Amino acid sequence: MITIPKKVEYSIVFISYLAKNPDTTISLKDAAEKLFLPYSFLSKLATSLANGGLIISQEGKSGGYKLAPNWQKKSFYDLLVILGENKAMVNCLGSKSCSRAGKCSIQNIWSQIETSWQKELKNIKLSQI
Repeated sequence: MITIPKKVEYSIVFISYLAKNPDTTISLKDAAEKLFLPYSFLSKLATSLANGGLIISQEGKSGGYKLAPNWQKKSFYDLLVILGENKAMVNCLGSKSCSRAGKCSIQNIWSQIETSWQKELKNIKLSQI
């Protein structure tokens, strides 16, 4: 089975928390404490999510984070791209070369599985999670 990386899991937990508090700017310290997530890890994730346009950072004494206006249009696949986790399922479909390239009888099957997988992930909106 495919394992979801911690940064994806924690990002979903954080996004879900922000979605439940739409009118509030949430500090990372408060979110980390309430969600039982490591603050330093959440801080790095928040930077990636903000750079990816999924959340908005507000500076200042009452600063923190909230979801970007278009967050509901983003898919699970978009989140993977933002976090750099949209990697190929197997090496022969990614950027790495394979010693069996051109001779492999199952590369087409892997490609079909990956295409189907990506399609499903693109259909799941973060607002559904």
